[in-house]
Amino acid sequence: MPTDAKRQAVSQLVDMLRASSALAVADYRGLTVSEMHAVRKTLRANGVRLQVAKNRLLKIAADEAGLEELKPLLAGPTAVAATSGDEVSLARALQEAFRPYKVVTLRGGLLAGQPISATDLGRLANLPSRDVLLGRLAGGMVAPLTGMASLLAANLRNLVGVLNAVADQRRHTEVASPTDLAQPSEPTKPAVQTEQTDQTDQTEQTDQTDQTETEPADQTEPTEPTEEIGEPTTDKENG
Repeated sequence: MPTDAKRQAVSQLVDMLRASSALAVADYRGLTVSEMHAVRKTLRANGVRLQVAKNRLLKIAADEAGLEELKPLLAGPTAVAATSGDEVSLARALQEAFRPYKVVTLRGGLLAGQPISATDLGRLANLPSRDVLLGRLAGGMVAPLTGMASLLAANLRNLVGVLNAVADQRRHTEVASPTDLAQPSEPTKPAVQTEQTDQTDQTEQTDQTDQTETEPADQTEPTEPTEEIGEPTTDKENG
């Protein structure tokens, strides 16, 4: 039968596993007590908790926490490093804490409940922090959007230019159309011709009138010779 101390130890391990976003399992054989204390201090400064426990209790806690993937890593002296923060920070903290002690080896771990090997943990330690990665990701997402926005803005500017040109041409056409209509309607020349024709007609009528007025004068001229012809007759008669 499990004792109360073991139940309490399992309960604490379950709480730690459930609250962790990333876990790493290390074999700490060869470390002295003072060295283990130094490793814990370094990890604690980086927000990482290091828990040494018996594998049997860890397996019970893994079952209760729903992390059965952790159980294959529980063999030999085991220390579990857990963090609720950045996974990259966990890998970096482990690398920094274990670097002076070549006897410590990583077995692997869990990231978001998924197994990860010791090699992948080492690679993860060389990556930028989460904030930097998120910034790069955001920059990579913003760059195409910025380019697309610039392209769309250029197309819109071109469209606005075309529309302004069409509007200007339309306004020019509307302003020019009354002038164009006035040119053909300029039949002022025919009007002048009409006036000239009227003047010509009036002149002709005047000429005709003059001729008409002068004709009686011309006709009266022969009357004088008649009188002259009569005068010799009178002379004969008188003689």
